Amino acid sequence: MTYFNLELHGEHLRVEWNKQATFNIQDFIAKDNCRGKWVDVSCFTQYGIRSELEAEVAATEWILTNLMELRA
Repeated sequence: MTYFNLELHGEHLRVEWNKQATFNIQDFIAKDNCRGKWVDVSCFTQYGIRSELEAEVAATEWILTNLMELRA
């Protein structure tokens, strides 16, 4: 697994990529003073990714198109 930490429009998200075609978008959830954890909030599949840079770009574009609209 490869992880990318992103900050988009003030949101801190993590992307988990299986180095093939599956991406999990994760948000950090914490309550009060308890230790938090990363939780999957969405996922998508994209084929043809050949590098970590391509994966990060694909994830960023997907989040901006699909997830940030829902949070606005």
